[in-house]
Amino acid sequence: MADVKLTNIKKQYDNGFVAVHDFNLEIKHEEFIVLVGPSGCGKSTTLRMIAGLEDISGGTLEIDGNVVNDMEPKDRDIAMVFQNYALYPHMSVYENIAFGLRLRKVPNKEIHQKVLEAAEILGITELLGRKPKQLSGGQRQRVAIGRAIVRVPKVFLMDEPLSNLDAKLRNQMRAEIILLREKIRTTFVYVTHDQTEAMTLGDRIVIMKDGYVMQVGTPQELFNHPANLFVAGFIGTPQMNFFDAELKKHGNGYTAKIDDAVINVPEYICTALDERGEVPKNVKLGIRPENLMIVPNDTPNSIIASVRVNEMMGSEIHIHADFNGDPSKKIIARVQIADMTDEEQRELLGSSTLNFVFRERTINLFDPEDGRNLAVRDAVAVPK
Repeated sequence: MADVKLTNIKKQYDNGFVAVHDFNLEIKHEEFIVLVGPSGCGKSTTLRMIAGLEDISGGTLEIDGNVVNDMEPKDRDIAMVFQNYALYPHMSVYENIAFGLRLRKVPNKEIHQKVLEAAEILGITELLGRKPKQLSGGQRQRVAIGRAIVRVPKVFLMDEPLSNLDAKLRNQMRAEIILLREKIRTTFVYVTHDQTEAMTLGDRIVIMKDGYVMQVGTPQELFNHPANLFVAGFIGTPQMNFFDAELKKHGNGYTAKIDDAVINVPEYICTALDERGEVPKNVKLGIRPENLMIVPNDTPNSIIASVRVNEMMGSEIHIHADFNGDPSKKIIARVQIADMTDEEQRELLGSSTLNFVFRERTINLFDPEDGRNLAVRDAVAVPK
């Protein structure tokens, strides 16, 4: 078993800068955890502390129930794949994969067997005699992964492993990592700034900002119930729309008013609001672009938007518009067009104004002061 437990982990440098604040996470054996966030959020620093490449300033790191804060990297039974591959240019693919095993004085017969097994898993058997300079970026990344998996580590750490690849190769390698995970059954901790990688790879995702953990959850939890405004804006492409709204109590329920449009608040949010006791009058209402629906101009409780730009994406159109014609209030709608005729598509693309209603069950309400989702328990405030 290879559980990993981080308790109140902190990283503070000599100049006083705190890169990671009070990081807490329990990772179960064979779980795939993704750390994601913008540059400088502390995700790679956290990974390097797990690896032993950065000293831990405070808190406790446990692997397999053993405290490893002061343990050397080589003794932690982890393997790490770096962004830049870190291959030895003078060695063949075979020797690069075998290098770590040779350092551990593994018998040659066992080395040969492990290298061939790893090459077979990764589809690089025919490349074993080549040097790194003869390989493509995707092939080099497979070699770097092969060098790690031959050791059969308790924990597999990956730091932005696909960031140097083009878009097509990234998509291909994401799929290969999913298949690899099924074959080698170990614990993964994966760092990326790419939310698509995070959503497609992670059993759970840790979203970080400025060294703080903003939310930990499954991809579905983060997408449907973001804990705060930062998570809501970070997860999802295009990002969530936000409106200033006035919250009102009506009998057993609530409504959110945006100018003249009145939106019924879903029952589960109403229940959470009642449990809170004090409810803010003014809130931020969030809704994803795919949940804005085009309706006829005279539809009650619709909002009107002036179209600025249309992006034709093939099966859908991203409509960039100004809410009520106000350039400071930008919204994006994501409209599926697969069932539209060519004429209907041309008419939509030629529209200068459109009316939208909200798919009410999908809305989220946030506190405008601290950014917390009003319906998510123990939501973390957005750092100022």
